[in-house]
Amino acid sequence: MPRLTPAQICYGTLAVVVATVALLAASGTHSLLTISLLMILGLTLGTIAVALAITAPARRGAKPARSRLVAGGRPASAPPVESIAREREGARH
Repeated sequence: MPRLTPAQICYGTLAVVVATVALLAASGTHSLLTISLLMILGLTLGTIAVALAITAPARRGAKPARSRLVAGGRPASAPPVESIAREREGARH
């Protein structure tokens, strides 16, 4: 599993805090048990939000970049070295 970046950790922390504060403000409760349950619910909602945000690029069909090499060890899309040399010679004259 890849490590989280500092931006993802900050986003996760913010998501948990905002979800918890919103739940506590909306409920208006003073009971310790209810506050504890709302804090757990806020932690759960924040964790789910971050998990969905992290996996969003994978769900959109993003494919990792791959390098294909052909004979001679150069990338398949690169022009041959000879043609580059000819272009440089033509530009000098």
